[in-house]
Amino acid sequence: MLAPRAERPRSMTVWRIGGRIPVGRITPVALFLTDLDPRARVKGSRDGLGTQGVWSATGRPLIGNLTTVTDSLSGFTTLLVGLRLAELASADELDHPTNAFLVWEQMAAYVRHVACGHRGFFGLQRIAARAAKAGGNGGKVQLSAQPEHQILSNQRTDGLLGNYTAPARASGLVAPGSPARLTSEAAAFVDAVYIPRLESGWGADARHLVRELRRDRVVFDLGANEKRASVASIFSPVMSQPEVDFYRYHLVEGGPGDPTKGRQPRFASLLEAIPSDSAWPSRPYLMAIADDAESRGWSDIADLVRRVIACESVLAPASLLFNYLLGRNGAHLDKIVADLRSSWGDRLDSIDPLAASALPGQEWPRIAVALAGGDYPQLIRELAERNATVMRERGGALAWLEVTEQDELRVRFRDEPADLPTGDEIPELWWYPYFIPSLASMLTAIGKGEA
Repeated sequence: MLAPRAERPRSMTVWRIGGRIPVGRITPVALFLTDLDPRARVKGSRDGLGTQGVWSATGRPLIGNLTTVTDSLSGFTTLLVGLRLAELASADELDHPTNAFLVWEQMAAYVRHVACGHRGFFGLQRIAARAAKAGGNGGKVQLSAQPEHQILSNQRTDGLLGNYTAPARASGLVAPGSPARLTSEAAAFVDAVYIPRLESGWGADARHLVRELRRDRVVFDLGANEKRASVASIFSPVMSQPEVDFYRYHLVEGGPGDPTKGRQPRFASLLEAIPSDSAWPSRPYLMAIADDAESRGWSDIADLVRRVIACESVLAPASLLFNYLLGRNGAHLDKIVADLRSSWGDRLDSIDPLAASALPGQEWPRIAVALAGGDYPQLIRELAERNATVMRERGGALAWLEVTEQDELRVRFRDEPADLPTGDEIPELWWYPYFIPSLASMLTAIGKGEA
């Protein structure tokens, strides 16, 4: 499984590409970018071109419930069991059911690290350090909702509650309202599948665990014992058939309220039919997916996948060029253009012919045309204008990049220096997720029988 990440790495990811993108027409699809999907936000990222609104709106018609960070099936399992236990702990009107969940999340994280050897979960750094330190304290750690025991700087917002609740709600697992509670179907699933596994260490109906979660502070023994073993059993590498069926329906297929209206289950079946060595998408892989969809008569899926390919052919080089420009304060436009021609040649043949019609608004199609035509002076000006638009939409902040009347770059926000990819590397770029890695990770986990 992939580790949750706050943002894409700044180093360039290169994927080998073969073949050509089929030339055709993309059916117009309205992409409304004024109200960004909060489940698409990449925490900590700097998006000076507003690319998030483009790639998330392009990916949502295919994958409606997952986000960039909800790529762990064990994360969803921890959430579901924790919300159920917190509800049971608050049956006699506990003031803070959230506190009970935070304690459970900490307990589950320690067990996943110590007993299961898991590495991809929120709070791993603090968990590993405290577990190592606990060796001198008889192998015991303290759990509570207090800041000194939380496994993240703000566990409520940065942990499972903050990152997994909305996608779980979109998948039909969490009911509307606050505090978060499971739907009746999800609660029945936890009661039937996971509560019995906890009984060996915590008594009938896990009543001793529920009682512990009501306490302000819990002392938990990390050594081998029945309590630890019963929690670890929730994350068994061998999944039961009820687990496979339940997670496939809700997480892979989108659940009862599938916002893609049946497209996500079909798209998932295509990903399963053509396995990939990587959860991260690539152009040749998605071209194969689109062709397979077309052969099955799923022209709507094929059209949407080709839209993803077309958008990425522009978003990736435009984003990398923009980052490069932020490190060239004071440089003359002629010098930048000369460097671009030296690296990229007279034009970029890798820009998808459908990109200008697939991209939303007015600025992105112009950026696509400038990239494809090798009009680098105009391209730089269009990127600066796009950034200015994004800054205005964010409340009137000054643009990060500006081309002065003297044709020099004025950079107000200087990011880390970024290299300019070569022309040979441009066709191989894939920079944005379109939520595909998260769906691929769910399929991989279910396929291997790993929760």
